[in-house]
Amino acid sequence: MNTNEVSIEHHDRLLIDIGNTSCKVAFAQGKKIEKTVKSREGEHPLLFLEGLLTGVAFNMIVLASVQKYDPDLVAWLGARCGRLIVVDGDAPTALRIDYQTTDRLGADLLAGGLGAITRFPGEDLLVVDFGTAITVEWIDRDGRLLGLNISPGLHIRLKSLYQHTAGLPLIAFDSQEPIPDMGIDTKGAITAGVVWGILHEIEGYIHRHPGKKVIFTGGDAIFFAEQLKIPIFADCNLIFTGLAEIAETHA
Repeated sequence: MNTNEVSIEHHDRLLIDIGNTSCKVAFAQGKKIEKTVKSREGEHPLLFLEGLLTGVAFNMIVLASVQKYDPDLVAWLGARCGRLIVVDGDAPTALRIDYQTTDRLGADLLAGGLGAITRFPGEDLLVVDFGTAITVEWIDRDGRLLGLNISPGLHIRLKSLYQHTAGLPLIAFDSQEPIPDMGIDTKGAITAGVVWGILHEIEGYIHRHPGKKVIFTGGDAIFFAEQLKIPIFADCNLIFTGLAEIAETHA
């Protein structure tokens, strides 16, 4: 054996979800998610993936990004797999789209919607993604995305109060701290206002559209699901479920 040869570790599939503030990957065997890893906030996706995947190759990589696709990243990933699938809003899937501006439909929303109908086929769904933005998707029992609403996420709301007022501080949100019903100091007032504002917003959607299965996903999904006293299915890997389905159709 040539001692200069580099041992390459081979895996079946890699699923990549690049969001606005972080990059998340899942190692998969077929459609089974085996391991997930998340970058540090603000870390460049290519640097994160280079550090994670050096010496590793895959049969297939599926890439979804809300950012403009980086050609260097696409080329680097393409050299490390047998087949690279780059997902966009026009990708053909079992999820049928009524949303008119598909060029603005993020690959994450497409994958999340596909993941939802994969988990709950034949049901009317309300899918709420708690990310940098909060998105609400309506999907009918025939697997059709009827439409979606978009509003600022928790951390954008906190930053906005700091950036667009003269005297309010930037509050670092801590999900382990109790949320007061009303603030008795500035920190409590901002935290309660933002968190309860989001909760009442989502409760409004749920009560306005009864009879739908409610699914929470995204980075803050578990926190908000724990605050509501109604049946909710929380799945932080919903996008990966959708990406695994896309991989399977190309296998």
